[in-house]
Amino acid sequence: MTYKAKTLIGIIALSLVAILIIPGVTLAEDLDDASIDELMDKILEEADEIKSSEKNVTVATQLLAALPEPAEDEKASIAVYNIADKTGQRQETGSAVVTQGATDMLITALARSRQFNVLDRSSLGDFMNEQQLQAEDRLAFGEGPDLGEMKGADYVLEGAITEYQVDKTSGGMGISVGGVGGSTETAVARTAIDLRLVDTTTAEVVWARSLKDEIEGERVGVQAFSFMGDNVVEFETGEGKQEIINLVVRTLLEEAVFDLAESDIVN
Repeated sequence: MTYKAKTLIGIIALSLVAILIIPGVTLAEDLDDASIDELMDKILEEADEIKSSEKNVTVATQLLAALPEPAEDEKASIAVYNIADKTGQRQETGSAVVTQGATDMLITALARSRQFNVLDRSSLGDFMNEQQLQAEDRLAFGEGPDLGEMKGADYVLEGAITEYQVDKTSGGMGISVGGVGGSTETAVARTAIDLRLVDTTTAEVVWARSLKDEIEGERVGVQAFSFMGDNVVEFETGEGKQEIINLVVRTLLEEAVFDLAESDIVN
């Protein structure tokens, strides 16, 4: 089967899906080039209705978006290796309680700021494998990376999640029953991160931040508390704790990147 035939079959299959999903899209008995182009344009016009994903942002994301982007030759190159979980907390199964995605969150925050050339060193082995394949002449002619062109870092941004807690606290006077006062329960999510920027020439720490945040939850059930909208933690089962702590970690990392950009240390 030729490449053109395979492509046409794929388009026809896609158009059949479009008929079921997109109002107003019809499939003619014979698809000519003009009708195919029209169908593709219609699908692209309905992209917002087709997509179901949402942008994973926090309130702090707008700080990064508001930063003016410097010229390309004014951007420092920052490498990110790993933002570790150093809280030491483990679930009963032995798996980590705190998110292991902090490195990815930090890379996203740096990229969103548009202030730096961001070098992802967290998966350096994957890149080195591609370089090695090229060095060993195992790739087809003209394909793969150019050796000796990997960009170097002016700085390394490193650090760790150093505190984590989602817990209930009691205090104050709550509902009184039979003249006996009760206590009120609140829920609080706390997280702290420590970050430092290291000059790759001198190994000097030129910038450091320790940020901590806590969010108070609103009771929405006997053992359930809502944090920042729809993020509900069920304390009886533990469900939802991971999601709220991820939200706090992402917020702290974005605020740290904003502080770094505002510091003018790397400019």
